[in-house]
Amino acid sequence: MATSLDLAGSRTGLLKDLFREHLPGFLWLAASQGSGLPRHVRRELEHFLVCGDPASGFAWLQCRSCDHHRLVPFSCKGRGFCPSCGGRRMAAFAARMVEQVLPCVPVRQWVLTLPWDLRLLLAHRHDLARGVLRIAFRVIQRFYRGRNRNCGQPLTACTGAVTVMQRFGTDLRLNPHFHMLVLDGSYSRVLETGELRFHKSPAPSTAEVAAVVEQIAVRSAHWLIRQGVRNLDEPDPDDLQLCLQAAAAAGVAALGPRAGRRARRVQRLGGRVVRLPPRCATIDGFNLHAGVIVPASDRKGLERICRYLARPPLARERLERNSEGNVVLGFKRAWSDGTTGVVLSPGELLQRLAALVPPPGRHTVLYHGVLASHAAWRAEVVPVPPRRRCHGSLRSPKLAPAAQPIHRLHWADLLARVFEVDGFACPHCDGRMTLRAVVLPGTGALRVLDGLQYAARGPPGRLVPAA
Repeated sequence: MATSLDLAGSRTGLLKDLFREHLPGFLWLAASQGSGLPRHVRRELEHFLVCGDPASGFAWLQCRSCDHHRLVPFSCKGRGFCPSCGGRRMAAFAARMVEQVLPCVPVRQWVLTLPWDLRLLLAHRHDLARGVLRIAFRVIQRFYRGRNRNCGQPLTACTGAVTVMQRFGTDLRLNPHFHMLVLDGSYSRVLETGELRFHKSPAPSTAEVAAVVEQIAVRSAHWLIRQGVRNLDEPDPDDLQLCLQAAAAAGVAALGPRAGRRARRVQRLGGRVVRLPPRCATIDGFNLHAGVIVPASDRKGLERICRYLARPPLARERLERNSEGNVVLGFKRAWSDGTTGVVLSPGELLQRLAALVPPPGRHTVLYHGVLASHAAWRAEVVPVPPRRRCHGSLRSPKLAPAAQPIHRLHWADLLARVFEVDGFACPHCDGRMTLRAVVLPGTGALRVLDGLQYAARGPPGRLVPAA
């Protein structure tokens, strides 16, 4: 029986080609500028090159019926910009939020955007960003408590939220902002029965959102002053990562022949006047939008908005190369002035991607109120984690129990959930593929690849001597 082979999740395209061509030159240019890039940024840039490369290790699946082989390469597990790793993390985050964290109550999205002069500071100082976020949640929770108090509810009522700290804008500029999924109401304890009860709040008006963002702006400014932050100084020229972040926040190039110049825009005629949508207000550069709500019964809609919050900054289908060798980054929606994309040189693109890499050991997903990990009411609020058999896992059935709580969905489960694709189904005989081995990077992986490719194409035919 002939042996066949396919490579699952092979990651090729324009972005990977750009890295192969221009990453060595970018790293050399960065090394010549003072201390160079931080170790974690350089490591993420270099690991992206081997993301999806079977020579760096893979899981080996085999169909016993037709002897078909499938290789699932290891990923780079990058946190900054990798589209594949970010897509996997996005799908896993959304599934966990819907099944294990967010209860079946209405959820409202509050989006807090920061002033321009604070974006670089909060992107570089994670502790200050968490402080501003803590102030924002306290103000929002006080707003919900005030509405429930008017309805006769106790002052101890609490709400909860999950916040994703995004670091990017549509044009890959450094733009730290907060997407908060807030339970649209408050929980309180019923004295007679002792159970928790959720009280839904009416939708806030635009004036109420303006009052909330004004309190956030005033309290954040006072808190930053108490922390010793009065103005944003010029970045240290010896800190290359901070210089790249400052340039990415301002939308200019930091290195190369276009240093200090803004990115070129792709524009069309017919710009429109910018008007704020309902339930949106701006005070002193702080912008707060609370116009998106997901009903309690729409769990699929909640999963979609969770994917939007955790999406990677870059989608491969929006990149294309023009005749001059530059990269055109298209937008999903045109800006108000008619801009539909930006034109970046390969060096500028690498600079913006390097500026988006978050610092190591810093959480970008935070929990507040009744959804916090040590909240007293959390066990009574969150849904019960589902228990599934590990049929879609790469684990051995002998090592995994028959049923267990799922805390992190595996590769095959995410494929089935997002794309409705069965990763363990054989494409030839519709049989079930099983895990044969996990091949670690090194010479062993290269030998296995050579052997599989040799078996797939078959041995060469015998040479017949000429007459």
